[in-house]
Amino acid sequence: MPGRNIHVVRIEGLQWVVEIEDGSTDRQFFPSREAAIDAGTAMAQQEKADLIVHGRDGLIRRRKCFGDAPRGSKRRVVAGRLPLAPALS
Repeated sequence: MPGRNIHVVRIEGLQWVVEIEDGSTDRQFFPSREAAIDAGTAMAQQEKADLIVHGRDGLIRRRKCFGDAPRGSKRRVVAGRLPLAPALS
């Protein structure tokens, strides 16, 4: 489904996670940030979505658009803070 964002986030004290911004609880866990980014990139390319990589502090560090957003659109703006994914119990 085009237009969904794919996030790479760190769950505090655990691993790096790739999750799709659609309200689902499906997550893929990875031992390293690089592995999560590689998997997230492949998913974003396949879904024609945006890949959003967060730092340990939750700030967006990188955003790459694989969709059809025109250059200069607000979808390409990289700024702001998104909440961290909740820790698993």
